[in-house]
Amino acid sequence: MNDNRLGGLALILGAISGIVTLTFHPSGAAHHVTPAQFEFLIAVIVGVHALAITGLPVSFAGALALTRRIDSPMHLAVLGLIIYGLGTVAVMAAATMSGLVTPNILREIVGRTASADQWRTLMSYTHSINQAFARIGAVAFCAAILLWSGEIWKKRTLPLSLAAYGFISSIVILIALIAGQLDLELHGFRVITLAQAIWFVIAGVSLSRCANRTA
Repeated sequence: MNDNRLGGLALILGAISGIVTLTFHPSGAAHHVTPAQFEFLIAVIVGVHALAITGLPVSFAGALALTRRIDSPMHLAVLGLIIYGLGTVAVMAAATMSGLVTPNILREIVGRTASADQWRTLMSYTHSINQAFARIGAVAFCAAILLWSGEIWKKRTLPLSLAAYGFISSIVILIALIAGQLDLELHGFRVITLAQAIWFVIAGVSLSRCANRTA
């Protein structure tokens, strides 16, 4: 299979994994549930974040194929790939805190092995770490999409509508984050992930259509 087609498929699968993760991500605290419901909740939390982490290297493989297709002598697309790589590491850290660290804390809270205040403090600390990494990831992905969109606009290697959407969506997200109008809680992160996933899906489809062309 052609590298462009494989890369396009990887971009699409990576974007879908992010959408599925946030679609099935539980919201709310683990209060007033039966032991069976609690264990199911923990399993869902671990499962969706494991999916998110698994999707990151797939997404990066797609980003590498995209970079090879649209790069120019100035290597702005390569810079975008580097920034995107930084973003994937940050998102992996955020997913690890939410999907692998938080479940253990929830089990300790339910087991009441320490005071409620102690565990609430620890949960707050873990959540703060998650939010910091999520913010780094969101900003890095916006920066990468802006650089890639600039290369697409300049070289016309992929549809100009993709570049235009990349410019508009990334700038809007960055302004909203800076202005404090968009947080990185579940709802806000869903909005950001969906907006960016649309770009990656369109990029993946467009890249796949270049399968029979020379890079």
